[in-house]
Amino acid sequence: RDGHLQIIASAGSGKTEAFLYPILDHVLRARRAGVTGMKALILYPMNALANDQAKRLADLLTTREELAGITAALYTGQDGPQRTKVSADGLITDRAIIRDEAPDILLTNYKMLDQLLLRYDDRGLWKQSAGSLTYLVLDEFHTYDGAQGTDVAMLLRRLGLTLMSYLPGDALTGAELARPLGRITPVATSATLGDQH
Repeated sequence: RDGHLQIIASAGSGKTEAFLYPILDHVLRARRAGVTGMKALILYPMNALANDQAKRLADLLTTREELAGITAALYTGQDGPQRTKVSADGLITDRAIIRDEAPDILLTNYKMLDQLLLRYDDRGLWKQSAGSLTYLVLDEFHTYDGAQGTDVAMLLRRLGLTLMSYLPGDALTGAELARPLGRITPVATSATLGDQH
């Protein structure tokens, strides 16, 4: 509706696949067209969920020949092995690699996204991705309510402004300029339905 896709499904129902498969298809097409930079940013509310989904994505990327070459990274505040490439062990986690060459898909959480937008050393990630970032997924969207929801909404506006600052003045249409995320398609997913008023 109005350029937004919302997926509501129960856990284990294929909710992740409903957004991940179209994103992987988009990434393959964009790479074939020579598009570099990040194409999708997936936000999770908790590291445990991000880690679980990173493992699923790593399994897909390393077992499906047609997906070979797609780069994906996990950027959280947790310590762990520093991986410089996608492998059966997991996604890219080495921050220098992520900064040097933006991955096609980045999994993170809103706290780390805030850090990525603030740190001078990370500005290259956004410069590389200003024209390529097409999808922003907020998984478990129902968790972003109250003050946290307001914080995340403002964070996403900052993301949009940051990306737009690296685009030429005529890169966006009037309608895209009016949207907080420009040409990015936001996707909200949830396995939980609360009171819908």
